[in-house]
Amino acid sequence: MPLRALFVEDSPTDYNLLLRLLRVAGYAVDAVRVETETGLRDALAQGPWDVVISDHNLPEFSSTAALQVLKETGLDAPFIIVSGAIGEDIAVEAMIAGADDYILKSRLPRLVPALKRSLAAAESRRQERAAQLRLRQLSAHLEEVKESERKAIAREIHDDIGGLLTGLTFDLAWLQNHATGDRVLERLHNMQALLEQARGSVQRILRELRPPMLELGVVAALEWQAQDFSRRHGIPCHFVSNRETITVSDALLSALFRFCQEALTNIAKHARAQSVNIELFADPSNITLEITDDGVGLAADSQSKSGSYGLLGMRERAAALNGWIEINSAQGRGTSVMLSLPLAGDAGSAA
Repeated sequence: MPLRALFVEDSPTDYNLLLRLLRVAGYAVDAVRVETETGLRDALAQGPWDVVISDHNLPEFSSTAALQVLKETGLDAPFIIVSGAIGEDIAVEAMIAGADDYILKSRLPRLVPALKRSLAAAESRRQERAAQLRLRQLSAHLEEVKESERKAIAREIHDDIGGLLTGLTFDLAWLQNHATGDRVLERLHNMQALLEQARGSVQRILRELRPPMLELGVVAALEWQAQDFSRRHGIPCHFVSNRETITVSDALLSALFRFCQEALTNIAKHARAQSVNIELFADPSNITLEITDDGVGLAADSQSKSGSYGLLGMRERAAALNGWIEINSAQGRGTSVMLSLPLAGDAGSAA
């Protein structure tokens, strides 16, 4: 089977011995040998490599330094140390740092089994990353579909039900102007009250589905959220932004708005806060939203306990957009939740 192997080895004799072992085991080895950091960096740039096999002590290099260089590149290739002598403490440190195995040159027959295990583990990691990527892509697609459906449903409610309620309002007003009799007028008055409740319910549903403020941009939408939260819950909520306008794609706009919505909902339900602060910050590369409260804080296990789907969904949505979420909280000292998303590659940009 083909095997691209990069050797960090200063001894041509040991290098040829290792090649022979691998070829006897059935590997068609395409190999390169380097002895220095510069040589390793140049060779890694010509990858990908299936495995990196490194001596521990070289005149100008070491396996420890070679492993660090490999990690810096982000290449997920097995790293196996093959050394004439290596202390147990150094070997343990190397394994903790990310080495897959270490082999003493006095026990070279262990190399092939160690290589097979390491290659299998690397393949398993690749498959897991691919599966996670597909899940994130699916999650992002589902969010797009959900937002699109919300927008379509909101439009239909506004156009159809809103139009019907407006027509009923006019007809009811005509009846009130032409009706006689106290009992009839009382019934019409009750109908008017019910109609106003229905209009209020429609407006509330429309705001939940697709707040009209979203059409004015992320700054206006988040400022409206802060004001609406204060009005509904009686908790002061202050919003600040480092820019008056920030243009982002629909995906980022929806993510920021829903993140803020989820955070404020959690505060209203659990925090017992006296005040809330929302800060939006954009630079040429990223946009960051931070929401802090002075409430009771989160319990130590609140982020991992069963049923914490809001936090999980927020993290997945951020990951799908190549962003991250950070939550800092201490009981009795409030909570801070931060969402950061990259603007690079986004359809919009900070303005």
